Amino acid sequence: MEKPAAIPLVSVQAGKPVRVINVLGGHGLASRLEALGIRPGTNIIKRSEMFMRGPVTVEAHGAQIAIGYGMASRIMVEPLDSKFNK
Repeated sequence: MEKPAAIPLVSVQAGKPVRVINVLGGHGLASRLEALGIRPGTNIIKRSEMFMRGPVTVEAHGAQIAIGYGMASRIMVEPLDSKFNK
């Protein structure tokens, strides 16, 4: 079975669980997201996003985190189906 391609977090529908694949950015962006608990391999759930490129709210490690649209657009994720979500 073919693995789904990585997509930006901003393209994911709210309420969907995803796994972080990569962060497209420099060391500063990667370390800031790591401090929030968002790193490659982390399972997160996109909770909401605001209208017109506003903040995106995600749930990671049981905490809700709001990140800017620009940061969220650089987080590449893959959807989780039920067999990976265990």
